[in-house]
Amino acid sequence: MTRHADGASIDRIASASAAAALERLAGSDLVERGCVTVISVEAIQERTGERWPRRRDDVWAYVGRKLDEHLSHQDIRQRLNETDFLIGMTQEEGVAAQAVSLKILEEVLVYFLGSAEPADFRVRSVNRIDGMNVSAAELDPARIAVARQKVSETGAPSPYKREIDPEEERKRNPVSFVTAGGETMSVHFALEHVVSLRHNVTAALRVQPTVSHVASGQVVAARYFGKLTDEEVAFIDRSALDFASLFMPKDSRSQPPLIVPSSFRSLGGRKGRRELVGRGDITAEQIRRGLFIELIDVDRGTPPGRLAEVSALVSAISRGVFVRLQPVKRAAAPVRDVRLRGLTLDASDLVGFDSQLARLLVAVSMEAKGLTPALVVQGLPSADYFGMAQVAGFTHAGRRAAVAERARPAA
Repeated sequence: MTRHADGASIDRIASASAAAALERLAGSDLVERGCVTVISVEAIQERTGERWPRRRDDVWAYVGRKLDEHLSHQDIRQRLNETDFLIGMTQEEGVAAQAVSLKILEEVLVYFLGSAEPADFRVRSVNRIDGMNVSAAELDPARIAVARQKVSETGAPSPYKREIDPEEERKRNPVSFVTAGGETMSVHFALEHVVSLRHNVTAALRVQPTVSHVASGQVVAARYFGKLTDEEVAFIDRSALDFASLFMPKDSRSQPPLIVPSSFRSLGGRKGRRELVGRGDITAEQIRRGLFIELIDVDRGTPPGRLAEVSALVSAISRGVFVRLQPVKRAAAPVRDVRLRGLTLDASDLVGFDSQLARLLVAVSMEAKGLTPALVVQGLPSADYFGMAQVAGFTHAGRRAAVAERARPAA
């Protein structure tokens, strides 16, 4: 790649077979989503010196095996020249896709060099494809590696909170409001890691609001939010966005996207959608590139046409829409003809034996099969349940937020 003063690099691709792959990527949104990377085995070429021509085919073959091992058949992989390999991931977002690419490169370096030193990690994010020219920017391997930290397994604080001013967070978390019936409610927010089950990397960060009665401390189950007034639900939605704005990606190529739960009631109206984009602390471009909306109160009675309309309107101003499925039969009926980025299931309110949870996960997965690219179960008791979720057919999972573990849901 040719180096330029601004840190970007542009290549004239040496491999003639790359044209089809580049054309396919150029016609997709994967570049904009930060899902296209270039990994380089230049370090192996440099270390082998004059032996490189003899070792080159072995390196190419091993890279190919690792690409097949870590990527799905829908993903794009293409050798560009002697040392650079293009990777386009269709099922992962931004940093998660970059973390997978980094892992592939790491395994190749260890195999041929015996170790993988930081200086040997050469990973770039593609920001433009113009015919046979590829423009890419250097990525910081240390920043990408954060997505591989086992936060969901340990319950440790998210590393993404280290960059947040604690005082600013205290201003927005927790918040409280008084219901129409005169009872004071408290809303605590937690930041959950949504983990790709195939690749074991953080694919997104999700804001989890936990509503509780101040007097008793009992948590209100999410399925009872329907009993709140429109104004009360709108307050929770606004507060969730206030908290989420602290973590809104400034650069969608180096930070994972956010998933923020919101009410279908709120975003079904113009006022709710105006409040989503009419904020002073985050730009419309940040929302479009870095924010997914999770509609939490869609049920079997939701008109599919109305859901499709609202989803299209919200998708136009955000990165996309998820819909939370209710743990009932035929829960996916309203979403079958709606274009969504994913479906979610909240397990935080579910109680019972592991066998019951396993049956529910299988039932939901079978009903939702093929409807969206991502199927997420969140609120699992621990990361020990991730294997169960993957076997059931889910693509992503998250463990229960620490705040939600303090009390049992109130009926």
